Amino acid sequence: MLLLAGSYAFRLPALLNARSTNSDAAVVGLQAMHILRGEAAPFLWGSGYQTATDSFVAAAFFALFGASPLVLMLSALTLHVLGTWFVFATLRRRFTSWTALLLTLPLVVSPSSVHSYALYPPRQASLTLALAAFWAIDSASEGSERARWTWLASGGALALLAVGADPYPLVLLPAIGVFGLTTIARDSRIERFGTIAKRFQAFALGAGLGLLPFIQLHRLAGAKKGPMGLTTNMVSHHVRLLVDECLPWALSYKVYYAHHVMDYLPWDAPLAFRLVGIVGAVLLGAIVCFGLVSPFVRAIPWNIRRLGFAGALAFPTAIGGFLVSVMVMDHFSMRYLAVLTLMAPFAAAPAARFLGTRRFALVFAPHLVASAVAGWVGYGPFVRGALPVIEAPELRDDYQAFDLLRARGITYAEADYWTAYRLTLLADEKLVVVPTNAVEDRYPPYRRAFESAPVFAYVHDPGRSRENLEGAEKMLAQTNAQVEKLHAGALTIFVVTR
Repeated sequence: MLLLAGSYAFRLPALLNARSTNSDAAVVGLQAMHILRGEAAPFLWGSGYQTATDSFVAAAFFALFGASPLVLMLSALTLHVLGTWFVFATLRRRFTSWTALLLTLPLVVSPSSVHSYALYPPRQASLTLALAAFWAIDSASEGSERARWTWLASGGALALLAVGADPYPLVLLPAIGVFGLTTIARDSRIERFGTIAKRFQAFALGAGLGLLPFIQLHRLAGAKKGPMGLTTNMVSHHVRLLVDECLPWALSYKVYYAHHVMDYLPWDAPLAFRLVGIVGAVLLGAIVCFGLVSPFVRAIPWNIRRLGFAGALAFPTAIGGFLVSVMVMDHFSMRYLAVLTLMAPFAAAPAARFLGTRRFALVFAPHLVASAVAGWVGYGPFVRGALPVIEAPELRDDYQAFDLLRARGITYAEADYWTAYRLTLLADEKLVVVPTNAVEDRYPPYRRAFESAPVFAYVHDPGRSRENLEGAEKMLAQTNAQVEKLHAGALTIFVVTR
């Protein structure tokens, strides 16, 4: 109950300000609304590699609680909480409830790298499936031999289904594979070859079945390879980015916060917090290193050693993947290191057993404190000190803009991508806003309806738009019959007659 309450309570600032969501998440919500109208699709709108799994989950929440940005956020967060429970339940088999809770706390008081998935879909469904795979494989260490086959097959299937839902859990496949193989030979004594072979067959069969949807999806028209490419051409750039910004942010010894919406700045933290963050990261590094060598520490039970090694293995795998990924661009790429937090509980299990709960708590505490403070500060305008903000002021501007446009009978508009789909969801499609750059379209019917409207609006949000306002005004004036300029708080709106 503490795990459940804490997981939601720590996200209260974002939940209170769910209407300030981003366009990537809004696309999931909009697709969920259309799913409830019978308009289903295998892929996420505008994507040929991410499935609509998160959209279907959101649709189920919308069916129960109504469609809104808050319910959309709750759909993703509930998936994260479910994944947190899988981690806790796995650890609970090896430790007392309180020690398991202590180990799982990084997923509760998580930094911004985890917030980006736990609060804003899409991708959380795939991560939850991957964490469920660890739980299922670990379940194969107990029960009858037939039950072990079932659990191993389930774990293999869940791992590949996770990758089918979104490519991101590929980074966890080596850890899941090692965990499965070490579970097949479930303890240190030599077992019969036939027994091991049957377990391996069950694991491989489950993985094969889980891979089938991925294969079938990528045979469909419109399927794309997506961000699964690797390159060594940018390694030097990625190393600098990793060392200077992304790894410190992911491990909470450097904190960024939203100065204004999408404008993230480093927090000028007090010296005491900087020291806590650095000490916490160093101690976490030592804990992970101990997890990597734990298979050789026979004083620790094998079930804990194999879990610790698998969790710790995710750290070099994720960092190595970061260095050669084609998707790493800037400091926001720290989100690709979210698995470091997700796997920290497993990686720390051998150290918790070796040190005992009290001594381990002292060693783990600096990282937990740094993570909690970094995660809270990272909410930016959604918090004021230790208190959450009930509603960000920017929403007043959004609703003023809706009123202005509704009064003029305007139902279609265009804006920068990061403004467009967010406003469409917020207006419950009573105002449909398409990206100014048609290449960024996620749903073609919106574009067709926009292009047939004789009058439309152009919305410029200084906190989100990447476009030059003066340049946009000149272009609209040159290519249209009439342009009227309006203001809604910080928003600038042009009402355009074609």
